[in-house]
Amino acid sequence: MGHHYVPQQYLKGFEASDEPGAIWTYDKKTHRFARIPIRVVAQEAGYYDPEIEEELSKLVEGPGHSSLAKLRRHESLSGDDRLRLAMYVATMMMRVPRRHRKASELMPSVLNGVIDEVRSRIEEWAKRPDVDQELVARRLAEVEHAHRKVSQDPPTEVVEQIRSPWPSEKVVGLVHGMTWRIAMSNGENRFLTSDNPAYFFEGYGLGAPEAEITFPLASDIALLASWQGVPRSVISVQAWPELVKEVNRRVASGAERFVFYDERRDWVATVSEKPNPFLRRISWQLEGETREA
Repeated sequence: MGHHYVPQQYLKGFEASDEPGAIWTYDKKTHRFARIPIRVVAQEAGYYDPEIEEELSKLVEGPGHSSLAKLRRHESLSGDDRLRLAMYVATMMMRVPRRHRKASELMPSVLNGVIDEVRSRIEEWAKRPDVDQELVARRLAEVEHAHRKVSQDPPTEVVEQIRSPWPSEKVVGLVHGMTWRIAMSNGENRFLTSDNPAYFFEGYGLGAPEAEITFPLASDIALLASWQGVPRSVISVQAWPELVKEVNRRVASGAERFVFYDERRDWVATVSEKPNPFLRRISWQLEGETREA
């Protein structure tokens, strides 16, 4: 059994209606559906060191699942509950395969930027009349050697940073500080989830006024966080059909590979396969919480 990058307790909120303990999975790579036991999905051997797995369970998942359970029962959150769930959501952004891939893809450009900066400083230094040009040449050669070395064998601390599931204090603070809307759907319009459940617009990040987080909590409830409204407030809203569709489009489009639902439905494949779906921001008109989506 591997390490779960999406916790089993979270996925149980989306378990198959025809087989408790299992979940319907759509694989964007093979383009196939399968009903699979929750204990074996969204996991990978050696994904974490054992110490990190233990810390995630104790510090994030246990406390976070307590808050998650309250919302699934339609109960209110205390201040501590909110902080625990903010940590849970922020960690979910960091621990998933999509984030690992994105960080790995950025590493060469970040490295090249550092090398270019060092090279530029050496070249500026070389313009001084009293500088030994042979020494300049040696320093530039050392930079090129270091560049080749770290490109082929990245430093351990860089690799560990990419694999780390821990969010920064700033990220947790941003998630915690947003206006939270808890959207509840009816039986006909239900939420899906994926191997990247905590969707946000990467172009905006989390701090911009336009930032939004979309995080399904179960098939009938989702957390929608934004900067529209009173900071750190929690508002319950009824999810209208187009809102459920928008949440599902976002989460399916952000999936690295696997999309999860409680039934086998062809529309799950359709929404998952769209290469460039049109995603809208949700505009809340704050007086009566009317909306446009």
